[in-house]
Amino acid sequence: MPDPEAKVPNPRKADLERLRRDLAKEVESIRKALKNPTEEIGGDKVWVGKNARTWHTELDGRHKRLGAQVDKLLPLVDAAIRGEPEKVTASEARTYQKVV
Repeated sequence: MPDPEAKVPNPRKADLERLRRDLAKEVESIRKALKNPTEEIGGDKVWVGKNARTWHTELDGRHKRLGAQVDKLLPLVDAAIRGEPEKVTASEARTYQKVV
């Protein structure tokens, strides 16, 4: 019978590290998701007038807020990774894997 206190690699930490790698690949495209529409509507080539300016202002604000929120994602995941131990007991690992 295995030692009940035997330590194994932490599967939650491994999942968080995988999430961070995947997210790092996508952050820039998410940050820029509204860039082209914002520039097109604000550039007087697609749409002009009072309503166009209103839409541009709204879209530009959303673009900036999206960028600010995306900039918080990697630090949040990094903090979660730092908070996880390298190893956990085998029973803790099994419990985590059952839940996930």
